[in-house]
Amino acid sequence: MEKEQLFRISRENDEWLSENYEYLKKTYDKCWIVIQDRKVVQSASTFDEIMKVVRKYDPNKVRVEYVQSEEVAMFF
Repeated sequence: MEKEQLFRISRENDEWLSENYEYLKKTYDKCWIVIQDRKVVQSASTFDEIMKVVRKYDPNKVRVEYVQSEEVAMFF
């Protein structure tokens, strides 16, 4: 797969995540999700669970994200 295609896939999944985060917070609060082709293809409540299922996907085509409705304070 060419670098440009990988970048496009990554960008599309990132944009989809950003555009749909409010919906995802309501549906997958405190869950790990796997995004492929601009949709959620798997979800799990723990990191270990998501790692077991994510192996069946091409790592170049998916994004794994933790979704939570509660805002996190970050201090630097």
